[in-house]
Amino acid sequence: MKSRLLLLIAVFLSSVQLIAQETQEAPKVKFEKVSEEELSMKTYPNDTTADAVILYDDGTSFIKYELQKGFMLTYERFVRIKVLKQNGVNWGNFYISLYSSSQNHEELSSLKGVTINLEGGKAVKSELKKDAIFRERENKYWEAVRLSMPSVKVGSVIDLKYTIQSDMTWNLRTWKFQYTIPVKWSQYEVIYPEYFTYNHSSMGYHPMLYSKNTQKIENINYSERLETNKGGFRSAQPTTVSRSISYTTQVYNYAAKDIPAIKGEPYLTDLGNFTTQIKFELANTNFIKVGGLFKSYTTSWTDIARQLKENDSFGSQLKATGFLEDAVTEITKGTTDEQAKLELIYNHVQHMMKWDGYKSAFTSKSIKKAYSDKTGNSADINLLLTAMLNRAKINAFPVVLSTRDHGMLSFAHATISDCNYVIVKADINGKPMLLDATEPNLQTGYIPFRCLNGEGHLIGDEVSEPVPLSNPKSIENAIVQLEIKEGKMTGTVEQRLSGLSAFAFRESVKTAGGKQEQFDKLKNSSSELDYLEYKYNNLDSLNQPVGIAYKIAMKEGQDNDAGIIYIDPVMINRHKNNPFTSPTREYPVDFGVPFTEGYTMQLTIPEGYKAEGLPESKSFAMEGKGGRFLYQISQVENKIVLNLRFSIDKTQYIPSEYQALKTFYDLVVNKQAEQIILKKTTL
Repeated sequence: MKSRLLLLIAVFLSSVQLIAQETQEAPKVKFEKVSEEELSMKTYPNDTTADAVILYDDGTSFIKYELQKGFMLTYERFVRIKVLKQNGVNWGNFYISLYSSSQNHEELSSLKGVTINLEGGKAVKSELKKDAIFRERENKYWEAVRLSMPSVKVGSVIDLKYTIQSDMTWNLRTWKFQYTIPVKWSQYEVIYPEYFTYNHSSMGYHPMLYSKNTQKIENINYSERLETNKGGFRSAQPTTVSRSISYTTQVYNYAAKDIPAIKGEPYLTDLGNFTTQIKFELANTNFIKVGGLFKSYTTSWTDIARQLKENDSFGSQLKATGFLEDAVTEITKGTTDEQAKLELIYNHVQHMMKWDGYKSAFTSKSIKKAYSDKTGNSADINLLLTAMLNRAKINAFPVVLSTRDHGMLSFAHATISDCNYVIVKADINGKPMLLDATEPNLQTGYIPFRCLNGEGHLIGDEVSEPVPLSNPKSIENAIVQLEIKEGKMTGTVEQRLSGLSAFAFRESVKTAGGKQEQFDKLKNSSSELDYLEYKYNNLDSLNQPVGIAYKIAMKEGQDNDAGIIYIDPVMINRHKNNPFTSPTREYPVDFGVPFTEGYTMQLTIPEGYKAEGLPESKSFAMEGKGGRFLYQISQVENKIVLNLRFSIDKTQYIPSEYQALKTFYDLVVNKQAEQIILKKTTL
């Protein structure tokens, strides 16, 4: 529930909401007409670090009636960008998405671009050429137009404008006021007839300069041919009569100025969740006034669940599953325990099917074909898993969701298009379990990090309900034993990893090409330790913690006659830097999964030395049980023992908790940096 509130969405803009004076006028900017000030600009005063700045961004969406086509939706955009640094040159590359299916498509027209550079005191223009424009299909619903502006360099001013038109009045485009570079001025006008009603949803943290609603009267003019009867005979020359329909048009104007760049920060989900923008959703059409019908488009998750259950690429795939009967019987033969059945089926799908890397809530083919091909997208694989579990009499249902890089689901305005992935929720002995069979190294009962994004929605036979997307806590434990002989520190390291930590290690071995290759990579990347030997256990036993063992030596040895030896006791998983460096934060911190790091170190004091100073044992915790840190150190005879435990106990921290989290990490970093001091006792 908290994640929904953090997005600050679903604000219906039904009245004038002035944040600044209405007298604030928009700048007068014309395509290709660039001022000397814009050409000579070296930095943007509001952000001198900016690589580029959007000087002006003007958009309009309007719906008008065309006699031959009906109501058409037109979107127009004109944007001007100033390049300030070399990294800003990439802002000369543009991406325009177009909806394009077998039934509907958007048309791009009036595409014009120009780059203007100041050379020898004169403005030199370079126009966009056709050979720099590329059109490519991304999937069965979307095409992309990519273009590269000519002669873009530091100091360039870029102008681009284009028009998109379609009869898909439901696809009223979102307008973004905020980008990863600052925006000086941005405005958007939306115009549509009274026959249409849209929900308007605002997102983001930067306030708009104004948002206002006005109305105006427009007309549809058309001609109608009438045939008259005279004495029972039809007229040879029909009469043409001019007709006119008047209707009220809603006009919405939005503007924002001096919008700061939105920048990525550690432990943040998709930036789009927090970008200042306006979204639109078609709520209904009402043509009763002109002899037509009323149709509602507002959907609830109950509506979406019903649609998905009837969809050929979703629910229908879970009905014709007789082809799985023999396979499920063979896989679970001799097993009656539900948990054991689930693990056998999950393991079968997980290792037989290969994920093609495509994230989708809909199958790319029938699950029968996917099973035969042994490959498919996320829906092919996880709907197949659902079907097999159901065949084994295990209650399992698909859960649709939006991945972390796709934005968070809106529960205020439910739309299928917001979903780009599907996982499985199974009930085993009355306990829920989330499953995703796309990853061959993932433990049963866990979902990948990409799926840990607020809530998903279960699509059941009789019920449709939200499902928290969470994993059990990830745990890392390490035991380090050290000794110093002849000025050389050596020792052993034993680690146990569970949850997503185990998954990450298994993936690192897979990516490297094997155990030895992964170990060689570790050796070459370590600047402080020499890794001498290794042993990895349970790499293929996914439901067991990964076991790791190393023999190590410090790369820099101590002088045999050193009077004082300084030792960093935290040698594994030490937090050397605080990831939270910003003084303030507007966005929530999202770890995705809670975790605990345990660390035990035992150091044998070398003969002829004594512990001159040990760090102080200490423990501290965040308010609200958000995190804990325990540091206990003691000496028993000739051994120094350190027990450390670091725990993040929540997945998400709201902005008001940021300072406490930042302070907590500062304390952890500083404490782990404290050294053990050994002093020589004999000359």
